[in-house]
Amino acid sequence: MTAEKKNQIKNMNVPDRRGRPGRLPVEGSAKITRRITLIAVIVGIFLAVGKFFVWQTTHSVGILSSLVHSILDLSGAVSSFVAVRYAAKSPDQNYRFGRGKAESFSAVFQICLIVLGALHLLEEVFERIADPVPLVQGGFAITMMLVFIAVTIWLLIAQSWAVRSTGSIAVRGDRAHYFADLLANVFVIIGLAVSTFTSLVWADAIVGALMALWLLWTAYKVAKLAWAQLMDMELNPEERALITRLALKDTQVIAVHDLRTRASGPHIHIQMRLDLHDEVSLTDSHDIILAAEKRLMAAFQAADILIYPHPSACGDTHGNAHFHTHN
Repeated sequence: MTAEKKNQIKNMNVPDRRGRPGRLPVEGSAKITRRITLIAVIVGIFLAVGKFFVWQTTHSVGILSSLVHSILDLSGAVSSFVAVRYAAKSPDQNYRFGRGKAESFSAVFQICLIVLGALHLLEEVFERIADPVPLVQGGFAITMMLVFIAVTIWLLIAQSWAVRSTGSIAVRGDRAHYFADLLANVFVIIGLAVSTFTSLVWADAIVGALMALWLLWTAYKVAKLAWAQLMDMELNPEERALITRLALKDTQVIAVHDLRTRASGPHIHIQMRLDLHDEVSLTDSHDIILAAEKRLMAAFQAADILIYPHPSACGDTHGNAHFHTHN
């Protein structure tokens, strides 16, 4: 074993347990994401309608902030519902890399909705601080918010399972929305309790302001996920280490070079160069490359893989030097 190969193996980390794209066949991943996005839409409708009714009864800014959040959640869920179905379509002559980035564009749409909703909510907060309005039916509102929290927790558990299974960025974005909604509901209950049972009427508006800031933070986190896929950011180091380890399992492979990876919705794309001994024939090179592809496909069932062999004694590099990086 060469020193280079020993170093590559030594530097490998055990991959983490987080959900990542490409691990399931496209059909299996699509089945899970279709089901969970439909559930998210149904839950979103229930929460939005329920909170609208509670807001009409109480006129609470906190409830209004939670209602705005739920409307955004519902809009994002509908966007994801459409995006995951389009992203799972098979590649064709016009889209040879598939349509996986539709999920990222869905996330961008969600970001725009979140920012607009947060700004509108801040406007309402400023008006209510300037002119506080006492709450009515505070106890009823708190009871209903506890019901909404229970439903949201159930949905988050289902979404977390889906993310662990598929790594879907659309479902991950949806989960971020609903998790933020869960925390928002907790703060709303606190605000309702303080405004109802004390003289601090303005506490409800303060909670609304905090929720608006939380919405903006949620938009930032979802934007980072969408940016990574739209800009073809590399998979995380753990995933790349696993890919290298699988490629090096064959003792005839000396080293891995020029590894490039990117995620696109439920798919991932992998390309690399494998250094082989100079005396290996073209036929044997083909068999080695094919075996490496099968090992990778066993771990990344939705991966598009491109590998080319390279004689170890040859110092030439391939392709445009502008895109050469050190792995």
